[in-house]
Amino acid sequence: MTVRKPLSTVSLALALSACVVVPVEDEIAASSCDTYTKSMSLKPVEVNLGRTNCHDEACLAVILAVSAGSLIVSGSIVLTNNTIHWLEYQGSCSDSYLNTTTQRFLDSLDDPKPISAKLLAQ
Repeated sequence: MTVRKPLSTVSLALALSACVVVPVEDEIAASSCDTYTKSMSLKPVEVNLGRTNCHDEACLAVILAVSAGSLIVSGSIVLTNNTIHWLEYQGSCSDSYLNTTTQRFLDSLDDPKPISAKLLAQ
């Protein structure tokens, strides 16, 4: 039982240490609209710990904090950047959903459809 606990702690710590992620810019095909920001995604990075002398819960806690911290910080960066990228695209690109919907609405105001005879009779 005494060998099993440190071995499982080290195994779990090494498995968790592989869960470090970093934000990277996505490769996007050429678009008709140039934006200043680029979309991002998370990329897992393998961390080589080499020979660690990790035999207690404190070591496991540190490795867990680093992997969870990298996910929280990197995820926040990616979420914020992708939101800014989406807003920039929607505001400046002519083929965006918001611009095409707005243009369709404005076109419908310029060319109103005739009111039906049933409504005129009332």
